[in-house]
Amino acid sequence: MIVFNEIQHIIILLKRLAILLLLFSICRVLFYFFNDDLFPPISFSEGCWIFIYGIRYDVSAIVVLNSLFIVLHLLPNKYWETKFYQTILKILFYSVNIVALIFEASDFAYFKYSFKRITSDIVFMEHDAPTLMPAFISDFWYLLLMIAAMFLFAEFLYRKTFSWNKLNFNFRKFSRMKLISTLTIVSFLFIAARGNISKQYLTPNSGDSHFPVSLNALAQNTSFTLLYSLEHKKLEEKKYLTDEKAKQYCNIIQSFNGKPASIYNPEKKKLNVVVIILESFSREYSGFLNGNDGYMPFLDSLMQQGMVFTNGWANGKKSIEGIPAILSSVPGLVNEPLLNYGSYPDLKMNSIASYLKEDGYSTAFFHGGSNGTMNFDKYILNSGFDKYFGKNEYPNQADDDKVWGIFDEPFFQYFSNKLNEMPQPFLGAIFSLTSHHPFTIPSKYNGKFKQGNEPIEEVIQYTDLSLREFFKTASQQSWYNSTLFVITADHTGPTSDEFYKTRVGMYRIPIILFQPENNLLMGRNDEVVQQTDILPTVLNFVGYDKSFVSYGHDMFSNETERATVNSLGNIFQIMNDRYSLLYDGEKAVELYDYIRDPLLKNNLVNEQKQITEKLTNQIQAYIQVFNSSIIYNTLSKR
Repeated sequence: MIVFNEIQHIIILLKRLAILLLLFSICRVLFYFFNDDLFPPISFSEGCWIFIYGIRYDVSAIVVLNSLFIVLHLLPNKYWETKFYQTILKILFYSVNIVALIFEASDFAYFKYSFKRITSDIVFMEHDAPTLMPAFISDFWYLLLMIAAMFLFAEFLYRKTFSWNKLNFNFRKFSRMKLISTLTIVSFLFIAARGNISKQYLTPNSGDSHFPVSLNALAQNTSFTLLYSLEHKKLEEKKYLTDEKAKQYCNIIQSFNGKPASIYNPEKKKLNVVVIILESFSREYSGFLNGNDGYMPFLDSLMQQGMVFTNGWANGKKSIEGIPAILSSVPGLVNEPLLNYGSYPDLKMNSIASYLKEDGYSTAFFHGGSNGTMNFDKYILNSGFDKYFGKNEYPNQADDDKVWGIFDEPFFQYFSNKLNEMPQPFLGAIFSLTSHHPFTIPSKYNGKFKQGNEPIEEVIQYTDLSLREFFKTASQQSWYNSTLFVITADHTGPTSDEFYKTRVGMYRIPIILFQPENNLLMGRNDEVVQQTDILPTVLNFVGYDKSFVSYGHDMFSNETERATVNSLGNIFQIMNDRYSLLYDGEKAVELYDYIRDPLLKNNLVNEQKQITEKLTNQIQAYIQVFNSSIIYNTLSKR
């Protein structure tokens, strides 16, 4: 009984931390319930390892989040057994952990769009939070009820951890037993926070050897991934390969000087360039590319009039990764998106605009969202565009969707009118907006489009109509026939298709080149191409002959072996025309023949040694060169 009294404060603390462990476990079950269709079948052994690592991630996050609560619990003082002190502890307990539960519940819904747990890039939503939050609450109101229910359940259990009638100890000073027990529990909690007793601390990829990468998010919790990403914003310089060998796989300083002109513009005419980036336009929504009716009839018709790349890939899963991949040829291989400018405030990137300006082009970027959204305006102007046109510049605020910005149809017409005012040759780039959650369209179109399996598929048809009306207007302008149009997506959208939920399918996007009256630039190209290939392709097409920085290659060049790279949840991926390799920063963890095994069920990493080694060297080269170019700010050096 004496021993019990000596360690009563520790027992009470452990009971309260156990409440949090139970709540985090409930959140994991709910997370799976809401997103079970996004995960492959789980074997018994995988389920056991997910449970084990889930506990490790939960304990680590709980200890870090509640460090002050823990210290105040263990700190000897004469007020510990007073109601005032216990009230302070309870307020601290709930103020921290309710916020954690809100993030956990948010991922129940958000994961369907990002395919990863929330990380530090959530700060990009700060600018749009006042308008996005009401829409989010309206669509996912039941999450608030779940949080409230968990809060009441926690309060019920919390009250049972402490009884004034049974309190029978003096915590004003340390006895030897108190000192030993307190030091023991502090040591245990310190190890729990690190997740390991060895030098290798717990990381989001720690479970790779026990279950597939596709199950990582199920083992993790949002608090852990958010804290980890906040702590690991800075990139580490890597030296996987010698500089010479890395350059063989990934040489980002390129030039077309002295090389033959593009066969599609042999005279190197200074064509106007229009880049159209469509929000969440997955390849999945194309009837032409999938052999069905689809949801983008106009874009499907345009594919048959231009050059469509049937094997196109995005370099990221978010707009803040897709935009710099398309315009600056820089892939999303970093936890904190480059457009944040937080860890690298002086980072400079060139873009299609900065290069074409050297050849006399006028340049402008258009996006109907609020100025400041995701730092797009800052990036656009820093990367060399002359002008940025956003919601603030748009003349009729009645066209505002009241969440993100200006509806696509009127903003595309505004884009066309502004192009008329630009001196030729010009580069005009536009990023559409409406095909984004909460997927609203103008009321006059309610009931006009067919419904699909996902709410976005109705809105895809609206944006496709907006694109059709833009081309109808543009085709009447004098600059139309001397313009190269590049049309692609920033990333893929929500899906109910089993293939497009895989690590491969979730990056498949349409990429189209179209030039009116150019009968050469027509047909299908089945080579692997990625967003970063757009910049060098455009530069060669219009006859740019100076050096430039690019992580991609001219889509029509056969000088390099085609591949595409991306990163999601601390796992890097490289794909060629047949295989997909996943790399966790230290080793290859999975290899799939996605042509024969489109649902990625057969991991070949231990069978296809030669292919694994080759793709591992390639992705290592990309990571090594990428990290170095960010750390030393050389993306704008030529």
